[in-house]
Amino acid sequence: MKVVFNSSPLIFLSRLKFLDIFLDSDDDFYLPIFVAEEISAKSDAASQQVKALIDVDKILVKEIQLFSLANRLNIRLGRGESEAIALGTELQTDYIILDDFAARKEATRLGLNVKGTLEAV
Repeated sequence: MKVVFNSSPLIFLSRLKFLDIFLDSDDDFYLPIFVAEEISAKSDAASQQVKALIDVDKILVKEIQLFSLANRLNIRLGRGESEAIALGTELQTDYIILDDFAARKEATRLGLNVKGTLEAV
C-alpha cells in the first residue's frame, strides 16, 4: 500500500506517540520534497523523529512531476498540501493523509482516498 503524507499529520502522530506504530508495516510512505523541507526547518522533537525516519528510508521523499497540478492547487491551498495531493495523484496512492479541510476536499474531488490524523490511527 502507498501512503502520502502532508507535514501536520506526521507531526501530530509523532506528538501523540503513534508515528512508530503507524509506520510499523510493509507499506510505502511518501512525502513530497517541499513537505520534507518544511519539517527539516523545525527543530522540535516531533520534527527530529520524522527526519530520523526519512534518514532510514522509512519515509521516502519524492520530487513531484505534476507541477501544473500543484501550481493550480496552490492558488487555494498551501504549497505542502498542493504538492502532497500532486504526489498522491502521480503515485496513484492508496491513501493521502491530510488534516486541512480545503485540502481534503480538493483531494477527494480528484479521486484520492483521504484520511486525517485521527482516522489514520
